[in-house]
Amino acid sequence: MLKVGTGWSDDPDSLTTTQEALDMAVEMLDGHPPRAALVYAAVDLDLEVVSQAMLERFPDLLIAGCTTDGEIAGGEGFLEDSLVITLFASDNIEFTVGMGQGAVANPQDATLTAVNQARAGTETAPSLAISLLEGLGTNIHHLVDGLRTALGADVPIVGGAAGDQLRFEGTRQICNDVVTSDAVVVLMLHGPLVVSSGVSTGYTPLGQPHVVTRAEGQVVYEIGDRPAAELYADYLQQPSIFYPLAVRDESRRSLVLSSPLNFDAETGALHLVNPVAQDSEVQLATASRQEIIDAARNAVGQAAAGFGDCNVDVALLFSCAGRRATLGTRTGEEYAGIKDIIGADVPTAGFYCYGEIGPDIMNGPSLTHTNAFIAVLIGSPES
Repeated sequence: MLKVGTGWSDDPDSLTTTQEALDMAVEMLDGHPPRAALVYAAVDLDLEVVSQAMLERFPDLLIAGCTTDGEIAGGEGFLEDSLVITLFASDNIEFTVGMGQGAVANPQDATLTAVNQARAGTETAPSLAISLLEGLGTNIHHLVDGLRTALGADVPIVGGAAGDQLRFEGTRQICNDVVTSDAVVVLMLHGPLVVSSGVSTGYTPLGQPHVVTRAEGQVVYEIGDRPAAELYADYLQQPSIFYPLAVRDESRRSLVLSSPLNFDAETGALHLVNPVAQDSEVQLATASRQEIIDAARNAVGQAAAGFGDCNVDVALLFSCAGRRATLGTRTGEEYAGIKDIIGADVPTAGFYCYGEIGPDIMNGPSLTHTNAFIAVLIGSPES
């Protein structure tokens, strides 16, 4: 049995908002004691107060969480400046959490520490790992590589990188009573589970591929031996952060996208959310707002098609902060377009993140994504 409850509040007081979101989530559990929690929080909330209030009410509760670029809650859809709490209860599924610090400088050590801490809580192999990562200054590809190495190829990994409402000043992660930055947090579920996911961006490449001829980390200096910004000028007349770079990768089904943060007016260098390696082949990518909204429905449809006949106990959603920035006032349409597929009675929670994690094919390896919408459906075979 897996029972899940979600609750939310947008009260500006950290204690009040925690109590309100917790009350709502607890009511959905129908008396089953919660054993683990996911917390998605607005960056201005006091997360020490949030975690303390949760642990005062449920001292043995395992907590994994992070700050966001926006939250998603079933029944409400897109939220800002809010707190969303998801509680998990079960009589046959075990839950463990772990945290590793130093994600920026030592991604392999941080991911291994987080996974080993979580594994130490049980001898049962994990069926699913939900990871919440530092979203600033990290190479999310290295972090996901580390998680795959530590967990093994057979464990699906889903999740997202923490956000801070596009301020780019600092994100935070929560593991039980610890609130920190520069960390990797994992919540693992061990036991009989059915998990299915889907991913879609809505973006399509423009024109011909071009070779990155000079790049270092998250900065692309030259494309085709010209300042990177000139590629944007060729297609758009001027640079635009709303057109990510699509990196060609024949080993995966989905596009590898990296969104621009800014352009250097003097050098024409392009500063990106995620690194793009030198010698990569890239294209500009484009999508209308409607195509971005339709992609969310496509992702949920993929997940539903692969789920089988079990009942869905919870839907977890991870959408890119770049999508929210592009959608603007239409952001709420992402959830509005998918709730009929998920079902009104299925607990649903998610957040807008600085990078998304999930497989792009059924039973495939978990990969990093940007500008993507990832839907994860979870259920118990006995449900």
